[in-house]
Amino acid sequence: MGSTRPVDLFLTHAWRNHADWLEMVRLLDSAPGRKWRNFSLPWYDPALDPNTELGGRTVRDGLERQVIPATAVIFLRGVYAVPSSRKWLDLEVDYARRHGKPVIAVPSLRDPGGPADDPPGSVDANCRWDAADILATVDRLAAMAAPDRR
Repeated sequence: MGSTRPVDLFLTHAWRNHADWLEMVRLLDSAPGRKWRNFSLPWYDPALDPNTELGGRTVRDGLERQVIPATAVIFLRGVYAVPSSRKWLDLEVDYARRHGKPVIAVPSLRDPGGPADDPPGSVDANCRWDAADILATVDRLAAMAAPDRR
């Protein structure tokens, strides 16, 4: 039986509201009996140039601060399919690995049966677009990663 406590998730993104990101937020918001907290709020500051040293560091630091408190990272293959997004998602997965967060992939909404294009280091689990499946997988992987508290 799954937990009823809120779950903290980071949804991969590339600083814009992508259709798969918006749909995943809607899906998780509608999960009956379970609350979640979104640690992946995309934002865009037009004064921030991520191509400069300061801007790039600010963006990278912001992403890492979003991943650290998350229980898991939901890897959205539909966002990864956008070539300009890949460098950001690769970085987000790198932060997940660095901080011991499981990575759970969901297929692209546009091409759910398409190839499983994953970042370097692959993913820990695959889920369909089903909130109960995703949350159960998060709970299972988090329990496996938790130290024995006996």
